[in-house]
Amino acid sequence: MPAPALRRENKLRVLRCLFERGPLSRAQLSDLTGLSTSTLSYIVRELLNEGFIEVTEIEPNKGRPSQILSIARSRWSVIGVKVGREEVRGVLFDAAMQPLEKKSVRIFSHMRNNEGYASAILRIVDELRDERLLGVGICSSGIVSHGEIIVSHLMNVRELKVEDRLAESLDIGNVVLMNDVDALAYFLSSHEKDDFLTVSYGTGIGASFWSNGHAKHFEIGHAIVTNEGRCYCGQTGCLEYHSSEYAVLKSYLGKDIDFEDFAMNEEEKYRPIVEEIRAKARSNFESVRVHYLGPFRRLSFVLGNLIMVLKPRSVVFLGEGIVNEEMVRILERFVTEKFNSEFIGSVDFRLSHASWEEGVALATVRRFLPKVLL
Repeated sequence: MPAPALRRENKLRVLRCLFERGPLSRAQLSDLTGLSTSTLSYIVRELLNEGFIEVTEIEPNKGRPSQILSIARSRWSVIGVKVGREEVRGVLFDAAMQPLEKKSVRIFSHMRNNEGYASAILRIVDELRDERLLGVGICSSGIVSHGEIIVSHLMNVRELKVEDRLAESLDIGNVVLMNDVDALAYFLSSHEKDDFLTVSYGTGIGASFWSNGHAKHFEIGHAIVTNEGRCYCGQTGCLEYHSSEYAVLKSYLGKDIDFEDFAMNEEEKYRPIVEEIRAKARSNFESVRVHYLGPFRRLSFVLGNLIMVLKPRSVVFLGEGIVNEEMVRILERFVTEKFNSEFIGSVDFRLSHASWEEGVALATVRRFLPKVLL
């Protein structure tokens, strides 16, 4: 590799390490990057002179002060946007992934279409962007691929070319678009060492498998698990019909509810009851446990099959509908009772929390970081 190319590769290696693992001492940087002390010293000096990193002096108990290196927070910025049925939210982060500013646009029923969501996304990005912007990350529910939201039934969106809209309207080319559960997986990847399966549970159900530095979305909410139950997507027997909070709500009320009406009008008509169930689940789970058992048992069938195929080291549960550890323990028990341990192995089931906006912003920096050295 020619000397300039090698120097650039080493600088990028140090920047990636500081972004992912920093702040770090020079000794830690040398161990993590594999660079010799002399090479690292040269690379660090260049990065300091170019304003990419900064040094903090730490006073030890004895001896000389030690230096801690970190990314210069003002060197670049990145925007993370979460596109949801009721709201589009955006956060501007600095280079150290500290939030600088937040914006949101409430989505009303007449805005649930391509133009409504595109307008909200463009407005938020335009209001948040600054002169140091490295890129924009956007995550959305639904099927997302190649720069567009292919379809989101809940948002009434089809073939929304998000990347093209940002390029044409705001002249922004560095864009990452992904499913919202993948964004949660990117957030968790900063803390997880092994392969893991992320499961988001609420009025919808989604999953993403993290392996070898990448997230893979699974549309498990529309996996067909029975021959009955008309889903809002047009299929019959979808997992979301039988296992999401829609199913819990029906059990709680003791009556049938049209699933399409629930999906389209959940916030306006059903949100108070959904929140009531969640509140009871937090404070006194025993009072509502019976309403979760049937939905969770069906959900465990799909989870067990995914675990058997993917072999994750852990399954991490997130989402507004998972409000306590007892829910995770129920799902764990149903899976381990149904599936032989020889097939699913030893899997850690746990509850966690994550930020969509930070997760997709993190993915954006990882993709476009080489461009800061151009």
